[in-house]
Amino acid sequence: MLGLLKILIVYEGCITIKNIIERHTSYNQAREYCDQIGKPLLRIGMKQNFWEPPNGDVTLDIDPIVLNIEGGVLGDERQMPFSDKEFGVAFNEHTLEHLYSAEDVEMAVNECVRVADKAILLAPSPYSITGNLFNPTHHLRLWFDQTNNRILVKENKFRTGFGYNHASEFDYVNKSSPGIGQALVLHENTKVISML
Repeated sequence: MLGLLKILIVYEGCITIKNIIERHTSYNQAREYCDQIGKPLLRIGMKQNFWEPPNGDVTLDIDPIVLNIEGGVLGDERQMPFSDKEFGVAFNEHTLEHLYSAEDVEMAVNECVRVADKAILLAPSPYSITGNLFNPTHHLRLWFDQTNNRILVKENKFRTGFGYNHASEFDYVNKSSPGIGQALVLHENTKVISML
C-alpha cells in the first residue's frame, strides 16, 4: 500500500511539474509575440498562485477581485467586452475546465480567436487524479488532440475522473501545429465546427 502511494505521489508530481513548465513556456512565447508586434497580451483567468505566470497587460476574470489588479477587467470569457483583434495573444490559462458544457467551451474559444491574433489555451491534464477527483470546480475534462487539431470535451461527472459522460467534441479546420501536451495554439484563421 505504501508503495502504491509513493507511485501516485511521483505520478502527480510529474504532471504538476510539466504543467508549471508548460504554463511559463507558453506565457513567455505569448509575451514575446505581443512585444514584437506591439499589441497587448490578454490573459483570461487571473494569477491565483505563486507558481503561475504573471497577469497580462489586460486580465479578464469573472471574480470581482480582478478589478484590484492593474489592467483587470470583470467579464465572461464566453462574451468578452473587447474589439476584434485588439490583442496579440489571448492567453487562456486553466479556465475552460470550470465551464459547464462543450457549448460554453466553444463560445470561449471562438471569443479568444475573435479578440486576438493568436490564442493559447491551457487546461489541466485529463489524467491528473488531483485535478479531477479533488477539484469540485473542474466540471469538464478536456483533451487537446494534437494530431487532428481538436478539443474533446467530457463532463467530469462525480468529480472522480472515472465516471464521466461524453459531452461533445469540436474540430479546428486550421491544421497548424496545436502545441504540446495540454497547450493548444490557435491562429487567426482557425474555425470551430460543432460536432453535436
